[in-house]
Amino acid sequence: MIGRTWLAVIAAVGVAALIATGAISASPGHDSAANQLLGSWQLTVNRGPALPPVKGLTTYTRGHSLIGTANVTVRGPAHGTWEHLSGRLYADTHIFFRFDATGTFQGTQKVKETLRLAPDGDSYTSVAISDQFDQNGNLTASGLRATITATRINVERIPDEP
Repeated sequence: MIGRTWLAVIAAVGVAALIATGAISASPGHDSAANQLLGSWQLTVNRGPALPPVKGLTTYTRGHSLIGTANVTVRGPAHGTWEHLSGRLYADTHIFFRFDATGTFQGTQKVKETLRLAPDGDSYTSVAISDQFDQNGNLTASGLRATITATRINVERIPDEP
């Protein structure tokens, strides 16, 4: 009888530890794969009719960090943080360094973004507002708007094995 009681206690402690570390969810459905921002995304940033679209890659981590890159040489990698607002709605803020065409540091840009994950969890759309700062941190431009469309990068298995 004591053996079964201890086994039940050990199992309960183990499940509690898995829930606490995020390895399993205590609320089925809430963290379903279709409502997860975690992972890597390929995106297109539309900055309005006067500027060409920017292609980018962003990764959202379990620890609520994000890392992003873009196909323009006048900016560095983005680093930031994200949060779940409600349902399929998320927000993030990230910052990247800005450079001129010669590679000289020009300052930073802070991007604040609100995004909505599609029902299938494999795409999202978002709106962003950003501010630019000079090398000394002084605001030089604000309220720069963009819209973003993104597609999740999924594993595409190949038949070959090592």
